[in-house]
Amino acid sequence: MDGMRAAAKLDGIEAGRGLAASAVVLYHAARHLDKLYGMPTLMSAFQFGHAGVDLFFVISGFIILYVHYRDIGAPGRLGHYVGRRFTRVMPTYWVALAITVLLATGGGHALPSLTDLAWSVSLLPSNHGLLLDIAWTLRYELVFYAVFCVLILNRTAGVAVMALWLALLVAVFVVGFSIPVPGSLYGAFNLQFFLGMGAAYVMHNYEFPAPKTLLAVGIVAFALVAGAENVGALDGYTNAARLYYGVPAAMIVLGVALAGRTDALPIPSWLRILGSASYSIYLFQFVFIGIAWKLWLAAGLDRAVPHGLAFVPLAVAGIGGGILMSRWVEHPLIRMVRRGGPRIRPRPAVG
Repeated sequence: MDGMRAAAKLDGIEAGRGLAASAVVLYHAARHLDKLYGMPTLMSAFQFGHAGVDLFFVISGFIILYVHYRDIGAPGRLGHYVGRRFTRVMPTYWVALAITVLLATGGGHALPSLTDLAWSVSLLPSNHGLLLDIAWTLRYELVFYAVFCVLILNRTAGVAVMALWLALLVAVFVVGFSIPVPGSLYGAFNLQFFLGMGAAYVMHNYEFPAPKTLLAVGIVAFALVAGAENVGALDGYTNAARLYYGVPAAMIVLGVALAGRTDALPIPSWLRILGSASYSIYLFQFVFIGIAWKLWLAAGLDRAVPHGLAFVPLAVAGIGGGILMSRWVEHPLIRMVRRGGPRIRPRPAVG
């Protein structure tokens, strides 16, 4: 399989990340207005949007195993793996964190303590709050990346560690007990990494005759769960909801990836743009929603027009601002950091 072909197969997966990030933005824009003005109809319409995180985690599990499948049991590849993960996640996150702190202090908040700053900069597993709230998902991601390192160092040890971790996750999920360790180590969201890895394993080892059917079933199932949450028939914040959303998300991811084998799923350009900017859309959404809201208030529009109309500029700012940051900050920064690192010949891949 040549590198260009491998990357093309993940275009649909990248587009899924863009849609997931955008859904989270819509959720937060609606929640912002609901908290201020009490807008339950608007909130219920976009209540499901937080489940974009569930899709994110499934996609992450898929991409990590799919891209690094041949690195398992190859300890010489560990440096490349760690370098790719670090440069993909941390530099852009640090920029988002710095902007968040600057805006907060400029708005009259006190400077954060060194302890708060250290936990936020490092993203080490902890129940300590983060200065950039939305980065809680990155704590889960880094735990998953760390466990996957064991697979690269030694296949047998890695499988054993993964199995023990999965057993712990299932036990906590089924019995419902808590553990006096950070939630990112045993939270139900981690199950979605395994769902994604399962999809990647199938992608590598099996043929599926009707990927579009699988995709359609996954979309319908995900939509049914989302609809149930929107009307109040399902609590989307429970541990069980991680599977209600996670299983259909895994079907969607596998269906999209399998369809990509034959280019049976053309991806429109606007979805490619969203996919490329998904990380920045997710990280910078509060920055741009906040800026848009301040401008809305400064213009006096909160008194001149119905409050619900503010949803559009808030959502557009959250998504559009992320797209700009991806082009002006995220991707140039990644290229700069990777050029400055050791010259490792990478396997062409997305991630």
